[in-house]
Amino acid sequence: MSYEISKYWLQDDFITENKSNTKDPIKLSAYRNAIANFVRIVTGENIPVKFKKSGNSFTDGKSVTISSRLNDKDFDHTVGLALHEGSHIKLTNFDVLKRLEDWIQKQDKEVLAYCKKHNMESRWDGGYEIYDKLKDLLNIVEDRRIDNFVYRAAPGYKGYYKALYDKYFNAKIIDKGLKSNSFRTEDWESYMFRLCNITNANRDLSALIGLKEIWNLLDLKNVNRLKSTNDALDVAWKIFNVIESNMLPTKPIKGNEENENGDNDAVKKVNDQSNTNIKKDDGKEEKDDGSKAEGEDVKIVANEELSTNQKIQLSKAFSKQKEFLKGDIKKSGVSKKMKELLDVMNTAGISQSKIEVENDHWWSNHKVTIPVNIIRNFSRQTIENLDCGMWTFGDPHSSNTLNVNAGLRFGAMLGKKLKIRSEERTTKFNRRRSGKIDSRMIANAGFGMESIFEKLETFAYDPGIVHISIDNSGSMSGDKFKKSVKTAVAIAKACTMVNNMECVISFRSSCWIEGMGNTRSYDDFATMLIAYDSRKHGLPQLKLMAHIQVCGQTPEGLAFDAIMKDILDSANGKDAYFINFSDGMPYFDKYSGSMAHQHTKKQVKKMKNAGIKVLSYYISRFGYNDDKINSIFKTMYGKDAVTIDTDNIAAVAKSMNAKFLEVC
Repeated sequence: MSYEISKYWLQDDFITENKSNTKDPIKLSAYRNAIANFVRIVTGENIPVKFKKSGNSFTDGKSVTISSRLNDKDFDHTVGLALHEGSHIKLTNFDVLKRLEDWIQKQDKEVLAYCKKHNMESRWDGGYEIYDKLKDLLNIVEDRRIDNFVYRAAPGYKGYYKALYDKYFNAKIIDKGLKSNSFRTEDWESYMFRLCNITNANRDLSALIGLKEIWNLLDLKNVNRLKSTNDALDVAWKIFNVIESNMLPTKPIKGNEENENGDNDAVKKVNDQSNTNIKKDDGKEEKDDGSKAEGEDVKIVANEELSTNQKIQLSKAFSKQKEFLKGDIKKSGVSKKMKELLDVMNTAGISQSKIEVENDHWWSNHKVTIPVNIIRNFSRQTIENLDCGMWTFGDPHSSNTLNVNAGLRFGAMLGKKLKIRSEERTTKFNRRRSGKIDSRMIANAGFGMESIFEKLETFAYDPGIVHISIDNSGSMSGDKFKKSVKTAVAIAKACTMVNNMECVISFRSSCWIEGMGNTRSYDDFATMLIAYDSRKHGLPQLKLMAHIQVCGQTPEGLAFDAIMKDILDSANGKDAYFINFSDGMPYFDKYSGSMAHQHTKKQVKKMKNAGIKVLSYYISRFGYNDDKINSIFKTMYGKDAVTIDTDNIAAVAKSMNAKFLEVC
């Protein structure tokens, strides 16, 4: 399987043979997002990338359509095709194509000459045939212009383009065909074959009359002179006239119709293009740029005739090239249900992180890899359209809403105190040996007084960020979860009242996501939900917390690890705090015991090493105190870890307020 260029961004198990022929929405979504990023980088525009649903796969001039096959043997070419289509959307004027028929009908002289040469009574029929041919020529010229843009603007993506052209244009049978005696008669198919492959190193510009003139018209070394689709049309029209002036006066084959009689017709078609005549060159060898090299006279002799099987292969390869030029490339689609799920997942910002954990169980001493789903865009649309155990579909329970509202009121009171962080304090120091001269001390300068300067020192808090992560596993039900949410909302509200304090609230548990698993079990996926982020959300987002409910298990360190890069990046250059609320030890599927404790401890250490203050609260229901649990909890989170009961959770917000006002 060939995906050499994509290996650096694909996970090892991304491309897999799927015996059940089912499609993994997480992989499909990641695949689409990665390609969309490439298209955005190359084009500089936010062009939508979509999976083919049904019907054809023509570029609509607005979005890129990609195949949903993840086990394609030529994976890289799919990326190259997306970049190619995206560049067309950026640079091609599709209105030129829409107006092409009308434009041709206005070329009275050429249309009438075409009809006369090919014995056509209707100038309209002649115009339509010219339209089909000119459109193909325009596609060839426009492709050269577009591809040149990508090569110049993003040379790092050449590998994808090479994979694309290796698939459609650089097949060995095409090389053989160019050197054979096929497609050497001055008819439309021969010119198209030679023109489609004119960048191939095996091209023969003496194969057809006028081919060298066409090469000069293309002037590929200076293709960047073509600044628009209209410029490309001008070149395509000149090429059309060169071909017409050299074609035999017989009615051309219409379009690129498919053969209905199977391979025998395909062989006949290639046979009809064969010409055993020997052509003479003008005595000079061809260079890559089309110029002639000095040398002895060279007689270009067609190689021996292709075998029947080779002619079939050549016909099929040429058909693929024509499909590519028309944009009619076969792509695997997705069902309507899968498309709807992918659209919802895209809106919800769902991605998956593979977490590797050292397994120290005595029966299995090796590393295990556990997938963690991350939901980054929590919204009403996500709640209503994505079936997930972490939230309720309909209206939240009234007590949940009351709890969130209480948190907002409590947060407003905390925020008034927290506003101190926004204020700058300036202190004036007199009688300094350096600084700004104190005008009141100038008179003492002539009497040996040296301390006649003053200095102003201004103190301001650094920008701050607090990440609150709440365990919403099943055991957190009742007051533990409600009061944790209330406290988190209060802190978030207080942060909104300060112009240099940001807040993120996340929830972690295990749950299903509809369409991603075979069951509706809470044990399906470890999940991290980013429910609130003050950098992109307003206060109304906090009210959505009333929809969140408890479910599943406790993937503690797994969830932290999944978004660790975000946590560390967000804390850079800020006073950063990470607050944890939980009521149990880490546990999820194979993730438990010492391996889970040590892995969680490792994640906490990463944060502390980055200068993040980690504060963890272990919530017990009735003030229950277990020395073993307390010991493990402090092992994971450090000496600052605190065991509290539900009645004391509200006091956490006040203690956090004091922490925020500390000077680092």
